[in-house]
Amino acid sequence: MGGRGSVSRITGSSGGRGGGGFGVSGGSNVSPAPIQMQTSPPQIVPTAQQAQNANAGTFSATDTQGFHDLYNGRQYFQQQNLSIDSQVAVINYLSDQPEPGSRYSMAQNMNTAMANGQRLTANQQFTHDNMMAAMHNLGYNLNLTRYDHAPTLNNLLAQYGVRGANYEHMTAAQLKSALVGRTYSENKFLSTSYNDFRNAPPGNPFTDRAVKFVYRAKASVQAMMPGNGPGGRLGEIVLAPNTPMKIVDVDFTGQSARHKGTQSHTAKQVVVTVEVG
Repeated sequence: MGGRGSVSRITGSSGGRGGGGFGVSGGSNVSPAPIQMQTSPPQIVPTAQQAQNANAGTFSATDTQGFHDLYNGRQYFQQQNLSIDSQVAVINYLSDQPEPGSRYSMAQNMNTAMANGQRLTANQQFTHDNMMAAMHNLGYNLNLTRYDHAPTLNNLLAQYGVRGANYEHMTAAQLKSALVGRTYSENKFLSTSYNDFRNAPPGNPFTDRAVKFVYRAKASVQAMMPGNGPGGRLGEIVLAPNTPMKIVDVDFTGQSARHKGTQSHTAKQVVVTVEVG
């Protein structure tokens, strides 16, 4: 599937909000929480253009520091400017309620449809368009984290020519050889955590997954912070679809992780370090 550094497109869904997010469905031990966008929204302006102009003056495309953690998430959230439609779109995105006729939330279904090139419903299209309108420069060179299940990594390995790909049957050196230097993008909204889920409720269904992605995201990356949702204080930052990414390291963490769809914690956890933007 192309030489080192070739661009890949990851498709499909692997849980969360279509593999990239923190939506909860099908029952969870995470207690519902109010949506911060409803109870304490950032600065709401009449139009998307006004929001974009204000955000351009607030969030710089450059940062003189190296990659670092974001510590004051509340202030960051409040500094954002959103149109009224974008506020509604973010509330839609954060909702964990299943869409009619589906087991999954609107965001999960929207991201799955986007990743697979399927047509969006009217509500999904509204949410997509106004989430895009809410995107702005990340503003800082940030460390971000996301957890995913093993199929995402195995699918990526398969796209790069590893037959019968199963990362657990490979050494760290083999994983590095197969993946380091590869570039890819994902056609979906990618939900990350700026504090590695430090304030997430106990028993959250994210951090025990087999694959830990550590992102080094540049200040110019298009993103937005949706605030706390029903899953609790997850430190969520959403990256825009099709953001360019480059794998720079892969290694085992030495920790055990949960196999997808089970409560078996016998999988080897692996960390994939990715430069974003």
